[in-house]
Amino acid sequence: DSVLRSWGPSLSACGKRAGRPLETIDTMQDALRETGFVDIRQKEYKWPIGPWARDQKYKEAGTVNYQHWMSGMEGWAMWLLCKFGAPQPWSQEEVIVYVAKLRAELKNPRYHIYQRAYVFPSLLLVGVG
Repeated sequence: DSVLRSWGPSLSACGKRAGRPLETIDTMQDALRETGFVDIRQKEYKWPIGPWARDQKYKEAGTVNYQHWMSGMEGWAMWLLCKFGAPQPWSQEEVIVYVAKLRAELKNPRYHIYQRAYVFPSLLLVGVG
């Protein structure tokens, strides 16, 4: 019943309707390969959203990520939901209320929320010249 569960699927569907898919994390490796990179190595991380992690490195990264989410959510959602929301475009007021609910859940210290992140420690570009 968490409003956070609706965030990814809702915005992803809007991105598809807008012709701008948001699943770059799932398509990035193929896009790099198509560009000419070979021997691509990627490492997946769970990037905390908030300072809840025990490890100091992840606690700091989570704090920064939390601030990005808190300051960016309304902007991310406003255009997509007001133009491409389903079953019909949302009003600005609906988006503001939705984002307020998201922020309230992100502030809850009992929720240990993270997002997937990839690092590409090794990229070799060939065929350029």
